[in-house]
Amino acid sequence: MKKGLFFLMLLLFLNVIAFAIPEIMVSESSLNKEINIEMKLYRLKLDQNGHILNFELYDSRAKKYELVYEYTGDSYNILDTQNMTEILPSNYNIRLAEDQSYIEINYFFPNGGQKIYKFYNDPNYHFDVQFKNLNGYVVLPSISFSSGIRYSGNVFVSYIDKSVLTGEALDSTLAIYTPEEIEFSQNQYLTPLNYSDHKIISYLGPTKKIFIKETFDGIEEGNTYSTIIDLMQDLGKFGPFTNIFYWFVNFFWWLFKVTGNFGWAIILFTLIVNAILFPVYGRQKKSMIEMKQLQPELDKIRKKYKNPQKQQEEMMKLYKEKGVNPAGGCLTSLIPLPIMIILWQVIYYFEGSYAYNPRFLFWTDLSQGGFQANFFLLLIAIIASLINALLMSQDARSAWTSVIMSVVFPFILIGLPVGVFIYYSMNSVIQTLLTFVYNRIYNVKGITIRQLVGLGPKPVRR
Repeated sequence: MKKGLFFLMLLLFLNVIAFAIPEIMVSESSLNKEINIEMKLYRLKLDQNGHILNFELYDSRAKKYELVYEYTGDSYNILDTQNMTEILPSNYNIRLAEDQSYIEINYFFPNGGQKIYKFYNDPNYHFDVQFKNLNGYVVLPSISFSSGIRYSGNVFVSYIDKSVLTGEALDSTLAIYTPEEIEFSQNQYLTPLNYSDHKIISYLGPTKKIFIKETFDGIEEGNTYSTIIDLMQDLGKFGPFTNIFYWFVNFFWWLFKVTGNFGWAIILFTLIVNAILFPVYGRQKKSMIEMKQLQPELDKIRKKYKNPQKQQEEMMKLYKEKGVNPAGGCLTSLIPLPIMIILWQVIYYFEGSYAYNPRFLFWTDLSQGGFQANFFLLLIAIIASLINALLMSQDARSAWTSVIMSVVFPFILIGLPVGVFIYYSMNSVIQTLLTFVYNRIYNVKGITIRQLVGLGPKPVRR
């Protein structure tokens, strides 16, 4: 009974940890009269008049925030319909959800109207702006010059590929849905208010279909998501060659939805793709093993015939006689290469989202990198790669090159997020298992650690 109660309490404790999300940091500056909000994926500043002063996205690769928006009189400002001057609020308050899932900043207007920003603490880079009992025009913000802007009906997109100030790559998109149609007037993109509840849904984040779809796919009016993609394609994004990549992205996202955890999704994703590529790996391993088995006879030909042309003729006769294609291993090894590059990019695609992943085994945040976070996975990758190097080698000289790479390469990747390193270490284990299986099938033996260090066979006890 006590043991059962203990395990129940432990399970409840782990469950609380599992679904904890990153904290929202909020502060107010009385000097500048600004509100500072910081989440895992972005941070922003607002002033007392309801303007977003700036908006920065977190670049997990560069480990810093990048400025994507700065206020230029276009932060969902409310303009009077008569003289087109801005209507300003008189007061505001801040409400933070108890579970840290969102933060609201509510601006109050003299006529009793309200403008409410709601920023969500999740991996989808979205927020809402709601208007109550207000009349006028809302000025839509943009993050680019007119060449990077498109709109149609009640959908607006603004795309920027690099920072105007620093020239650094941004590849960011602002997409907006409004209940009323958008019009362009006096160099501004406007949508009308008419005293009714009016909610504008916004996405401001990296140019990634999955997160844009998560934000807009549930809107019942029209086909908002498809319209946004069409407008983005008109801007030169999401061309036909990205369809292959997004097939893998959508499949990986589906695995995450099924498992509810990026850690298990990564493992299943790696297993399934390797299972699909199993025949290709099989032909590659078979060709490599056959070439190793022919190596003694090839060495004899090299010693017997000094003329390069005669050597080549005799080698080709040997290949034909044994039914071996010398280029087979090279050709089949090229097939998985582009697929593995795509898979790597798919895992990296969600790197920012790993911070919102439920607890996975030892890790509470799969977006973290570095030696401490990846130590356990580093050991797995090194051990698996060392075993693979020994299984694939026939002599100590050739083995040492693979052994050195097996130790050095994982350290080069140590700064990667845990989520990406799970994929790398899992793939190392799978490749080692495949080598072991094919060595057994073709009766091939690698070398031992004693042979690697030049100690010779282990002495037999009598």
